[in-house]
Parts: sequence; C-alpha cells; structure tokens
Amino acid sequence: MRRAALLLLLPALGGCPRRAPEPEAVRVFVSPDLPAAVLSETAGRFGVARAVLVASAAEAEVAWLSDPTEALALGDRLAAGGAPDPQDVDARWKDPRGRFAPVGARARVLLVSPAARLPFAPANLRDLVDPRLAGRQALVPLGRGAGPVTVAALSLAYGEASAARFVDLLARGRPQLVASDGEVRARIAAGRADVGLAGSAEGAAGAASAAALAVVYPDQAGRGAVVLPTAVALLAGAGDAAGRLAAWLAGPDFERVAVARLPGLLPLREGVPVPVGVEPAPHLRSLPIDWDRLAEAERRLQAALAGWPEGFAEAR
Repeated sequence: MRRAALLLLLPALGGCPRRAPEPEAVRVFVSPDLPAAVLSETAGRFGVARAVLVASAAEAEVAWLSDPTEALALGDRLAAGGAPDPQDVDARWKDPRGRFAPVGARARVLLVSPAARLPFAPANLRDLVDPRLAGRQALVPLGRGAGPVTVAALSLAYGEASAARFVDLLARGRPQLVASDGEVRARIAAGRADVGLAGSAEGAAGAASAAALAVVYPDQAGRGAVVLPTAVALLAGAGDAAGRLAAWLAGPDFERVAVARLPGLLPLREGVPVPVGVEPAPHLRSLPIDWDRLAEAERRLQAALAGWPEGFAEAR
C-alpha cells in the first residue's frame, strides 16, 4: 500500500530529480606559471563556467596572466572598461582604464638561510650588491623570468640611472646564476648560497620546508617591495558567460581558493588565511606603479638585460 502511494506521488513531484544544468563553456588561456587546473576545477565546482583551456590568448575569451604587462601586451584584444571591478580591492592594484582586474599578487623576495653567518641581516634589494655578500647570492639572470619586469619597476621608482647602477653592481658581485627560482631556493637550502632573490611562491616553499628559510619582503622601511598582481582580462568576442567567469575570478571566492592552492600568491583582501612565509598584500609597503609605464620600461630593458651580467652597460 505504501509503495502504491509513493508511485502516485512521483508524477506530482516531477518524477526523478532534475540535474542542474551544466555551466556554459568558456575558452580560457592561463599563463604557464599559473595553475590552470585550479581555475578549471574550481570554476566547475562552483558552477560558474566550464573552463575550456586553450593554448593561446588568441583563442580565448578570458585570460589569466602573470602580471599586468602581460595583459597589456594583448593590445587591441583588451577593451577599456571591459574588466570586472572588484570593489573590495584597493585601487593601487587595479587598472584605471579597466583593461584587466587583479587576482592576487606576487612579490619579489629575499630568501635567507637561517644557518648562514652573515655580517648583517639583509632587508633591502640593495643588500644584494653589498661587497660582503659577493659570491654568496643566488638568482636567475636578470634578462630571464621576472628579471626584466623587476628592473623596470625599480627604474620607475628610483630612476633609470639608479636602477642601472644596481644592475651593474650586482654583476660585479659575482652572484651564483641559476636557471629558476626553484634552484635559488634549493641552493640556499643546501647551504651553497646564503641569500637569494626569488618570487614569493618559492619564498612560501622555502619557509615551509625542512630548511625553514627566512622570507624577507624587501624595503619595508623604505619605498617598498616589488609586488605585482596577476591579471584577468576579458577579451574581444567574449560572451556573457565569459564575463561572469572573469568577475568570479576577480572576486573573493576564487581568491581564497587560489591563495590556498598556490602558496606564495598574496591575497589582495583582508581576512584571507595565508601559509607561513606569505604576507597579505594590504600588509605590505609596495612600490606604486603605473602599469603602462611599467610595460614600456620592461620592453625597453629586455634587450639590454638579455646578455646580463656581461654587456649590460654596452647594450644600454
């Protein structure tokens, strides 16, 4: 009797439960140094979009890029005012023309071995050129990776002559040159170098490792560290689903997930939990940067830095 009553109720309840509609597909390009899998998995789990990862920005509706200069390099594909505007993020991380939105940030940091017996405690980027540390620093050649954009940021803050002098003095200090920030961290952890310049991702890894490397955000008593947001951009031809995805990527839900899954990404909002070795961006003093001037300076410096440490002065 009970079974018959249940069968009679099924038509009234609409039969079997309906499945939620599958989110719309959006073509997304993610820079190789960012976690594409985190974006696609999380967007699907939150029901925002089905992110279809593509190999180039030319194929994409939405792009998540390493820093603002990479976003601005897309030129006409960016529509001024087309990016979402996260109201709860400080204006210093945004593009005044609305061509991209910030999604977390990354910093250039000093990694210091706690076992090293140094004559002073490094606190500033200029400490890398102190003669007392000659040969004991490790870094990626400045013409590669984040080197050009870092030097470009310094040139905007201190002037090109001052930045060029820093680059020249660093070369004279005979630093240990390695292929990646990961190798910087490994060399310091192994005791083969005492101080290194790397990104905040390797800072987080070094702080959490058995070596317990110290992470120093430079120049906190001065003008501040080089801190650059990653950038999400809505590209030409993007549909409504792409706009919703871009807005969600720039929002607090994705930031919490990205900071947890990508140690070393600095949250732009207060109250986001961070791992050891990571500071929220609002807690840091950072260099004020005009994104267009940064992109222009980076382009100008790339050729000069390509042969660094040899030939930098002549290339300039």
